[in-house]
Order: sequence, then C-alpha cells, then structure tokens
Amino acid sequence: MSDAARLDVFLDAMRAGGLRITTARRIIARNLLELDGHVTGQRLAQQVQVEAPEIDDSTVYRFLESAADLGLTVHRHLDGGPAVHHLAEDTHVHLICSECGVMQEVPESAFRTLTTEFTSRYGFTIRPQHFAVEGLCADCGDV
Repeated sequence: MSDAARLDVFLDAMRAGGLRITTARRIIARNLLELDGHVTGQRLAQQVQVEAPEIDDSTVYRFLESAADLGLTVHRHLDGGPAVHHLAEDTHVHLICSECGVMQEVPESAFRTLTTEFTSRYGFTIRPQHFAVEGLCADCGDV
C-alpha cells in the first residue's frame, strides 16, 4: 500500500471514530506513519514541528491519545523510559534482557497460551504487550 493510501486509511478511521480531520491532525498522522515504528510523543512533536512549528507538543499528545482511544495506535512502556507509540496493526511484545539490555520483539500470539491460562484459571485477562517483559536473553542466561 502506498504512503498516501495508508494515510487515507488512517484518516478515514479517525473520521469514522468521530474526529474531524484538521490540518494539524493530517500533518501529525503523516509524520507518525513516516516514522513507522517506536516513537515517543516528544520525538513525533519534534518531527512535526520541523514542518509546522505552530503545532505545539500538547496537540501531538492529544492526537496520540485520540488515536489510541480509537485503537489505531498503541503505546508501550519500555525499560522505564517514556511511552513509545506505534500503529496498532503491528502488535507485538517486547522482551528485554535485564543483563545486557538487548530488546527483542515477539508476536503477541507467543503469549496466547499464558493469556488463556490466566483468563481460565484466574478470570483475569493479561495484556503483556503494554509493558516490556524482562528476563535473560540466550547469551546472558542458561538457555
């Protein structure tokens, strides 16, 4: 899918969620899609302000909150740093080695058995994708 088509799909979903597409929202959405990955609100605001200095940080953060509320983006907390945001179509879990700090992304489906177990045994649905899972990588642990 072309970049323009991805932007149109994203903006159409925002419209369907009841948001008006302003010039600022269009610019922020395009920059979010261009950065395509783990981006902090601060980094996105800096990128947006290169093109449109009149768009302040709070507008970018409100955009990210609205996009998350609509299920278009998700945010994660990695290794105690600021939340990072990415498109919801790329759902995964982060594994971080507590010894060397290496980070690995694994599909959310890798946690399906654990999620099912928690739900059936404890009546609690876990969301491992929201935070990084800490442990030891193959190089640092006894794997």
